Amino acid sequence: MRYTLYSIRLLTILCLCFVVFATHAQETAKLTTPDSSTQLKTLFSNKKGNGLKSWGITASPLIQFGQIGTQSGMNFAFHVNNKWAIGAGFLGNMPSREDPNINTVPAARQSFSGLTLEYTPKANSLFHVSFPLMIGTIRQQNQDMMYIMDTANPNALPYGPQPGGTGGRIDHDHDDFFGGFNGPRSFGIQPGVNLELNVFKYGKLFAGVNYRAAFGENSTSDMKGFSGQVGMKFGLFDKAFKSKTMKK
Repeated sequence: MRYTLYSIRLLTILCLCFVVFATHAQETAKLTTPDSSTQLKTLFSNKKGNGLKSWGITASPLIQFGQIGTQSGMNFAFHVNNKWAIGAGFLGNMPSREDPNINTVPAARQSFSGLTLEYTPKANSLFHVSFPLMIGTIRQQNQDMMYIMDTANPNALPYGPQPGGTGGRIDHDHDDFFGGFNGPRSFGIQPGVNLELNVFKYGKLFAGVNYRAAFGENSTSDMKGFSGQVGMKFGLFDKAFKSKTMKK
């Protein structure tokens, strides 16, 4: 009887010791294992499979048309993992060619330049979509500086030559595509969506729609609106990074 009681007590003590040890081990594991919710998470982490895999670089001439008028420009971008692209771009209205015999004031030209971002979910598909975004400055041409007045003839109209007179307007031929935007300026954002076609290894065609918004006290209705655009991307796409394992 005494032997049985002794065995029961010994077994009970051993069970309690095991429970205490297991509880202590569990608490120690919690302290030594970092909480995933508090770990730093980054877009390009060093974790296997989530790091930098590929790169690319492109130049994209494009034409945009719509409520803002016809504009042409260029975008230069660096591509990461065949999905993200960051770069810089510019767009601007080409000089208009109005009839000099028509006494009308042409619409002011404007330019848009700044940072560009683009996300392309499935760039390797023959047809795929991309989501470009442009953030920058909208500059408008000062209409007072669009033409030089000839004051030799006081009866000359501001726009259009007078019959038999020397007055009229003189176009600024030296005011090229990149200059002369010294009028109102505002902050602009232009999001859009494009449909792209992989034409060959180093070139893609794209077409899409976008909307340009202008903000600030100097913004005007001419600076904002919907547009369509077409263009082409030339460059290198999806070039793999050489890892240390590949070098070995």
